[in-house]
Order: sequence, then C-alpha cells, then structure tokens
Amino acid sequence: MKPLLFILIFASACLAQDPVKQLSEITDDVERRLSSLKVSDDLKQQCTADIAEARTNLKLKNLYLSLYTIRTCQLELASLAYAEAKSDLPKKGAAAFETEWRELGSALSDKEKILADRATKLPAVIVALADISQSQARPYYQSGKLFALNSNMAEGIYYVGRAPANLDFAIMCRGLHLSRPKKATTVFRSPHPELTQLETMALRTYKTADVTTQQAQYNRVNASLKVAGELDRASRFEGALLKYLETKFYFGLIITTAEREDLQHLRERTKELEKQLSSDKVDHSIGLLFWQMADRNLNPDEKAEPGAAQIKRAVVILNQVLPSYFDYLKEQK
Repeated sequence: MKPLLFILIFASACLAQDPVKQLSEITDDVERRLSSLKVSDDLKQQCTADIAEARTNLKLKNLYLSLYTIRTCQLELASLAYAEAKSDLPKKGAAAFETEWRELGSALSDKEKILADRATKLPAVIVALADISQSQARPYYQSGKLFALNSNMAEGIYYVGRAPANLDFAIMCRGLHLSRPKKATTVFRSPHPELTQLETMALRTYKTADVTTQQAQYNRVNASLKVAGELDRASRFEGALLKYLETKFYFGLIITTAEREDLQHLRERTKELEKQLSSDKVDHSIGLLFWQMADRNLNPDEKAEPGAAQIKRAVVILNQVLPSYFDYLKEQK
C-alpha cells in the first residue's frame, strides 16, 4: 500500500476509533511491512521485538510508550519501502532521479500543509513526537539528494525516503484521538538553558572518556542534542523538551555506574511519581512517557525480575531524567 494512500485511509478510519485501536492498526501495518520487505536479520530481530513490546504496552495502557517504541521501525521500514519502489532510478540515471526528487518535494509540501494546523489539543508528547519527525523531513530530503548524486544513488534514495516517512509519521500522530487533560494550562518554554548546561557537561565528560568503547554512545548524545537545538530554535518547545530529556537519558547511561539498587524501593518510587504525574492541571504527558519507560524496565514480565541493564535504565530515568523534567517545569514563566 502506498504511504499517502495508507495515511488517507488511516485518517478516515480514525474518526470512529479509540486511540488503542488506532495504535494497534499502526503496529499491524509495521508488521505487514516487515513481512513484505527484504530486510537484514538484525533489523528483522529488532522490529519483531519492538512490535511485541508495542503491543504489550498497549495492553498495559502505556499508549505513549507504545507509539514511541514503534516509531523507529516504522520510519525504517517506510524508508526501505520507498527505496524499493524507486529501485529502478539508479539505472535511469541522475536526470531521472532529479525529476523524481522534485516531484517528491511537491508531495512533501502538501504533507507539510496538513501539519500546519496546530490547533488540535493533543497531549504534549504527541505534539513533540510529531514535531521531531517533521523537523527531520527536509534535512533528509536535501542530504539524500547530495548522497545520491555524489556517492551512492541507491543509498541516497533510501535517505530521501526518510523525508516522507517522517512526515507520514507526524501526520499519524496528529490523527490520534488522544487529548490533553481538560484543566491543563501548561505553556512550554524554551529549554535552551538546560540544553546549554547538558552540552557543557557532555563535552567535559567526553574529553576524559574512553572513546574506543564509548564513541557510539557520545555520537548518539551529540545527535540528540543537535535535534533538540533545532527544535528549540524553531520554537517547537514540546519537541525540544522531549529531545532534551532523551539526551539526558542517553548521557545518564554513559555516566551512571552499575549500582546496587533495592528493587522494591525503586518500584515504590515509580508509584509515587505516577501519582505526581497524574495531575489534571498540568500536561505531564512528556514526563509520563519516561515514567512508562522506567516502570516497564522495572516490571518487564510477570514471571521474571528485571536484569541489570533494565534496572540501570530505570535508575537513570528516576534519578536524572524525571528530576530534570520537574526542574524544567519549576522554571516556567
């Protein structure tokens, strides 16, 4: 099914659907694509696990985490689908690619018009995920062209495909039947001070890091900071806040050493935080996303206790990410 056609069908079908069913259909579509595309064994393994985790989160009513979990594979598979559909372009040459690229640019503009209406009262985390995806579309559109014409056309077409994939995901987010708490009056501000402080900390730590084993982790921190900065400059503050907290999480995984933590105490803390994040006067959806991550890591399965890596992820969220979130809220003006 063509991506745009799927979106139109999805949007019309959404009118009578609850968000759980909507997210279930999104996950089902990712699974169908996974079975129909030629993918690497690593990607198949990752997406199979993500699909299962997304469905588990739906059952647990962790709707934000379900969407967050399925996003990576949906973008990857949509990009591969685009590349597969345009697999004849390398044989046709640069002129044919340029024509296709320009036509795609017009299609992207149409999709951006759909996203221009920001009047819907969606939870901040849904707005954030939509804005993060939308912010990546044009950079992929431009960089994909350069890669295709100057390096490898087949791979460049795949990167170009990331542009419509990101916009399609943003449109899906905007079509979800999730709403903010009716009494919420949260107005998000620029997290520029927090981003600056985190960048300084990360750079200072990097200078003494073992880059032979941690370079990839620092690259992820740097890339996430860059996206956060771009969103901040575009006044997309929900997205900037989410990327800031995500970067705190990535950085926390680097600097947090393995510690003995009392599992019962951690679980009690998550319950306390759940109550704190359930206020109907504040849109805590971004904080709730990270709370859901922590809770899932501490309670991965009814029959199994969490492993050391899962406990570490929960500790980073409870000790660093969520405190940073609450500190951000205190500074609102």
